[in-house]
Amino acid sequence: MKKSIIWVPIIIFILAAIIIGIQAVNKKNNEKALLYPIQVDGKWGYVNKSGKIVVEPTYAWADDFHDGVAIVLLNNDSDGSKDMKEQDNVKYGAIDTTGKMVVKPDYSYITKYNEGVAGAIQVDAMTYDLTYFILDRKGKILYTLPPEMQIVSMLFNGTGLQTQSEGLILVQDDKTEMYGYIDRYGKMIIPFQYYEASSFSDGLAIVKNDKHYQYIDKTGKVMIDASPYVSGKSFSGGLAAVAVQNKDQSTVEYGYIDTKGNMKIEPKYAKAYSFSEGLAKVCVGDSINHYSIGYIDETGAYKIGPTLNDSYDETLISEGLVAIADGAGGYMNKEGKLSVAPVVTKDESNYLKHNMAGEFRNGIAKVSLSDGRIGYIDRTGKYIWDPRK
Repeated sequence: MKKSIIWVPIIIFILAAIIIGIQAVNKKNNEKALLYPIQVDGKWGYVNKSGKIVVEPTYAWADDFHDGVAIVLLNNDSDGSKDMKEQDNVKYGAIDTTGKMVVKPDYSYITKYNEGVAGAIQVDAMTYDLTYFILDRKGKILYTLPPEMQIVSMLFNGTGLQTQSEGLILVQDDKTEMYGYIDRYGKMIIPFQYYEASSFSDGLAIVKNDKHYQYIDKTGKVMIDASPYVSGKSFSGGLAAVAVQNKDQSTVEYGYIDTKGNMKIEPKYAKAYSFSEGLAKVCVGDSINHYSIGYIDETGAYKIGPTLNDSYDETLISEGLVAIADGAGGYMNKEGKLSVAPVVTKDESNYLKHNMAGEFRNGIAKVSLSDGRIGYIDRTGKYIWDPRK
């Protein structure tokens, strides 16, 4: 009996190691198979990192791959644009990296996949009533939401949020407009009780009750009292930016707290953003028209800048590189040295549509031009797919 007891933890350890190994291999294989959406003559398809077309341009629109699948738009009468007046013909589905349709195009919209889950919606053609679904990567409906419940990542103010984060999905009650959390099968984990809420990261989510902000864990327990702060952001790399009112100057200054609520980097920034790969973008200056940009580490020490001529929008480090001035300043490495020469010209004629170079994914970064054309560069700045109509 004693020998059996001794072997149990060893067997568990071996099984855990095998599972972790399989997950790592799968992740690496997904990265190798990563494809990039391109547009040719108004139709969308995908290329690999060598710039070779592997999914022929046949779609009205195509999104980036996430979790091994990508959302695509089918529209029988489309010229490549997403015209909501043709709603009856607009259908979203999802394909895998072979181009196989793994989620049937039965939906009016589908969010990006994360943790194997996406939110989807159907619009009734007669009544225009909305029905929300939670899908897995094969298109199986895991849960159909009741009429009074909405997935926040699919609402206007939730644009850009992941549908599921750390196993929980942020939802809103349509009647009370309060927020709560469910799991992928629809079980209510944290009831509707917040006026504001966000997705979980580092095991915590910032929410607001009737008066103050708080950071809660995944049971709804308050872990950090954020009432001293004007606002706060999600955790990344164990730190979260919080805004503190400077009463002497009537301004708001940002600092960073850790997951215990301790102030780790004192409030002194006009703007502060999420950490990625150990660095965070911060903005210093007296006003939005007089500022400079830098990147700090977890101690608050500058690693890049703070003298960069850059936009005050959030920019994340990706694969050791970060775009400066949307790519008009090229890419810098984490030591602040120019690694990739400028890849676009500065264009500020339109805030929503301007030349922009994005983050790297598996050694490739998207370049979006103000006229809607897109291309892709490698880490040397060379185009593997040049922008074309």
